[in-house]
Amino acid sequence: MSGTGDREREIITCGGVSQAVWFVAWPTVVNTLIQTAYNLINRLFLGGLPDSDKAQAALGIGWSVLNIEFCLISGMSAGTAALVARFIGARENENAVEATRQSLILGAAAGILCSIPLIVWAEPMVRGVGAVPDVAKLAAPYLAIIGGFSIFPFLHMVVTVALRSAGDVRHPLYAGAVMIALNTLLDWLLILGPGPLPSYGVIGAAAATVASRFIGTALILFYLYRSNLRDSLSHFKPNFDWFGRIMNIGWPATIQGVLWGIGFIAYIRIMSYLPNATAAQAALTVGLSIEAICYMPGVAYSTAATPLVGQNLGAGQPDRAQRCSWVAAWHAAAIMTGVAVLFLVIPHYLAAPFTDSKEVLALIVSYLRVAAPSEPFLAVGMVLAGALQGAGDTRMPTAIEFLVNWPIRLTLAWLLTFVVGMGALGAWVAMTASTITYGLLIIAWFKTGRWKTVRV
Repeated sequence: MSGTGDREREIITCGGVSQAVWFVAWPTVVNTLIQTAYNLINRLFLGGLPDSDKAQAALGIGWSVLNIEFCLISGMSAGTAALVARFIGARENENAVEATRQSLILGAAAGILCSIPLIVWAEPMVRGVGAVPDVAKLAAPYLAIIGGFSIFPFLHMVVTVALRSAGDVRHPLYAGAVMIALNTLLDWLLILGPGPLPSYGVIGAAAATVASRFIGTALILFYLYRSNLRDSLSHFKPNFDWFGRIMNIGWPATIQGVLWGIGFIAYIRIMSYLPNATAAQAALTVGLSIEAICYMPGVAYSTAATPLVGQNLGAGQPDRAQRCSWVAAWHAAAIMTGVAVLFLVIPHYLAAPFTDSKEVLALIVSYLRVAAPSEPFLAVGMVLAGALQGAGDTRMPTAIEFLVNWPIRLTLAWLLTFVVGMGALGAWVAMTASTITYGLLIIAWFKTGRWKTVRV
């Protein structure tokens, strides 16, 4: 097995552009679709519980906090992605191995450090987000259980990004598929408690997530051991020069992610002041899960754009890197636009399986309809942001993320929700407006071409 073999490198840097995009993208598309299916199944299981709206809201509250951790993971791995892809493209495999090794050290340390506050201050965190007491009782232990084992997602993401950046896109797919299949089985057993088994509800969902992450992390480390990056699993010695190189790229992406995560918490907090706060938060949780059907292909093509750009820049082919980026962006836009049409045509059918509350159902339907026009802009913005990450250009996307999430989304959400009196619909409109703005600004920056000369 070769994760950094000549075949993968040649396809990415020398083959047809559409072939290269599809070669990198299709396993990631499949993996993200599987992940989306799992998220939907998870919500369906919770929908079968008594007081399902509280369970859905608790999950949404818990993940609004965990999203900050995920943003830290994604930001740190941005440096890994850019460096490994650039080194592989330049045929500097020893440097690619060292970048992976130092990223593993950083990931393990960050995972351990993140777990402490998530265990100790879980309840104040969920209350700070805006959870009402009944929801907080469910959300706090959910957050503490998942957060207590943060080392697993940190390590899993670092290895996945390293393998993908080296051109090995299939084995992360296999590890992800096993993890999600196991998670789905455990959700059924632990959330619902079929037959004589007890039902653990939201706590069962948390336990299922931790167990499946452990297996997924072990499997992805096994694939790393069998790849040409295997030497990264030995001679662990922190190197602060390498830490600096990784985080020089990663810190803007980390800040970008944290800004988004805190902004989302503030967005949830705004909705907590609504008279129907629990229903609105439950609708947002389910609405985002359904919307993931649409935007996960964008995530996949964004992930694919990172090694495509990084390896081609490493090979001295900036124009090819640009062509790959646009092809990936238009592929994602075509898919996401097609799915968004369903949000306009059959939103009731998409939302009905997740709740038996007419109020929550109506809010989910309104969310999907309002979100639909933003999906093409989100697609292109996501993919080009992934391309910029592959080039190591993470500073301007961070500035754009701040502008979109704080001055635009949150201000507009407050004005439309409370000043204009639109309620939850105002929050939906604010999100759509900010998403369209994000896509347009990322496109404008990408077209300047300054990312082609970024040094890593």
